[in-house]
Amino acid sequence: MVPSNLKTDCREFRWDRPCKPHKVRGRTCADCPEYAPVRRRILVVKLAAIGDVLRTTALLPAIHARYPDARVTWLTQPGAVPLFDRNPLVDEVLAYDSAITAARLRVETFDVVLCPDADPDAAVLAAAAQGEDHRGFLMNSQGAVVPISDGARAWFEMGLSDADKTANRETYQTLVARVLDLDPATVGRPVLEPSATDIAAATKWRASLDCDRPLVGLNTGAGGRWAYKQWTEDNQIEFLRLATARGLGVVLLGGPEESERHRSLLAAAPSQPVFDAGTDNSFHRFAALVDLCDALVTGDTFALHVGCAREKPIVALFGPTSSAEIELYGQGEKIEPPGFDCLCCYLPRCDRVPHCQAAIDAETVVAAVERLLAATG
Repeated sequence: MVPSNLKTDCREFRWDRPCKPHKVRGRTCADCPEYAPVRRRILVVKLAAIGDVLRTTALLPAIHARYPDARVTWLTQPGAVPLFDRNPLVDEVLAYDSAITAARLRVETFDVVLCPDADPDAAVLAAAAQGEDHRGFLMNSQGAVVPISDGARAWFEMGLSDADKTANRETYQTLVARVLDLDPATVGRPVLEPSATDIAAATKWRASLDCDRPLVGLNTGAGGRWAYKQWTEDNQIEFLRLATARGLGVVLLGGPEESERHRSLLAAAPSQPVFDAGTDNSFHRFAALVDLCDALVTGDTFALHVGCAREKPIVALFGPTSSAEIELYGQGEKIEPPGFDCLCCYLPRCDRVPHCQAAIDAETVVAAVERLLAATG
């Protein structure tokens, strides 16, 4: 039996160690002024790509507005778990491939299970979770993914129709808020909080550049699923030439897949204020590096959602994915190539020459950067 003087329903309570108020401020459970009882237990099941998981954290303020005093557990893919370090709106993160997670889903009961995706893997995990109320999607006994609200049905049907996807003019955040029966007006920004160590390291790196120009972050990659979400190397080289000629410094931002691209870009801009921020940064170190930039140029990818989380002015380049679904929070410009009737195709590759990203010229992007800098400077 748990001792009666322990308030096990408190958000800060830890079963296997002293809680933070006790360790930091010497509080005792019986008379703790920081006692915060949990009224609802919420499970969010969101797997998908890292960037997609990050942008879905924008729903967290809406979840807490709908369910005050909730304890939020987020079930996700293993690679996304570190995203939630220092996220004050999530109490616990579970990786879907863990045996402990499987056991937890058999034992633990949640008040509400939220699954925003029609992805079969997410839907079966949501169905396996014991919850008094389910919102979004579930898998039924025949292995079918079932939308369980009007908003979920609308999102489900849009995902199966190229025409509906192209015609849509609402943001992902608005659409998915309806999937989960949340108020779209209470949705916030994505949440990604770099540590003090990451901020200090990024600040030290910035000081080492000896560059007093405004810095523009150029995100050089776009993940592997849609090849034409990535701006072409030729366009990136021309962007470096134009941006540096107009008094800007450029920071190259990318992941391990962009290492060779960064070497090529640096070789194409010798003696210019173009700086490689590295391609092996953690999520939070990457966010700290984005913080250093006065503006960010990126495709529809992880860096875009990092920029939104860190409140950066963003020039976002689109081709095969929906520009309408992307929320820039009033701090950016969206650029699509002119003359294409096939945008928002969601094709991994196509045979059109030039393809959509190749048709976005560097002059247009630099001009957008200059407008944003003038507006925010």
